[in-house]
Amino acid sequence: MSSGRRHLKRNFAPKTWQLLRKEEKFIIRPYPSGHPLYLCVPVSFVLKKIGLANTTRDAKKILNSKIILIDGRVVADLKRPVGFMDVLSVKDGKNFRVSLDEQGKLTFIEIDSAEANKKVCRVVSKSVMAKGKIQLNLSDGRNIFSDVDCKVGDSLFIEVPSQKILDVFKLEKGSFILLSGGAHIGKFGVIDDIKDNKLWFIFENNRFETLKKFAFVMGKDTLAIKLK
Repeated sequence: MSSGRRHLKRNFAPKTWQLLRKEEKFIIRPYPSGHPLYLCVPVSFVLKKIGLANTTRDAKKILNSKIILIDGRVVADLKRPVGFMDVLSVKDGKNFRVSLDEQGKLTFIEIDSAEANKKVCRVVSKSVMAKGKIQLNLSDGRNIFSDVDCKVGDSLFIEVPSQKILDVFKLEKGSFILLSGGAHIGKFGVIDDIKDNKLWFIFENNRFETLKKFAFVMGKDTLAIKLK
C-alpha cells in the first residue's frame, strides 16, 4: 500500500480535525469505517489530543498494553477510527466522547463513567432482511436487528457494546439536535419546523435553516448525553 493511502497530507486533512497544518507533512489516515472521514480520526490522534501520548511511538505502546477501549471494546491499532459520538475509555481511568464544538471541530470531551457505555446513533437506512427481519443501519457503521418504531433520520440511544436500544429520539419539532454537517456544523438547538428535506432550528434565540440529513437528534425534552 502506498504512503498516500496510509497517510494524509496535513494540508488536505478535513477541516474538522484540530491540528497545526505546518507541522510534519503527513498524518496517519484512519481505516475506512461507517463514519465519513471528516467525522473521525485515528485513535493515535485522540491519545495525543487528550494528553496520554506525546508521539506516535507513545501511542503505539499504550495501545499494545490493551488498556484503550472504543465503545467498550479493546483496540490496539493506531489507525482504528474514532468517530462522532464514539467513546474512548482508558481501563480504570477516564472516558472521552467525540463531539463537535461550535466551530465545527471534532473535540474530545471528558464524561462520567455512567455515560461511557451509552451513545446516540442516527438511523441512516433500514433494510428488510431474510424472514422479514428489519435491519437498522446506523451512523457509526453498526447494524442492529430490531422492529422498534423508528424512521430514517431518527436517533437511537443505545448501550454499548451490547447494542441494546434504550430509547428512540424522533426527528420532529421540539427535539434537540446537533448539526453534524453543513454551514452550521457544531451548532445545536431545538427543531422549530420541518418541511420536505429542510429543517429549521432555534439556536441562541436565532432561527437557522439546514438540511434534514445534517440534523443529529440528541434527545427529547433535554439532551441525553453531555455534548461539551
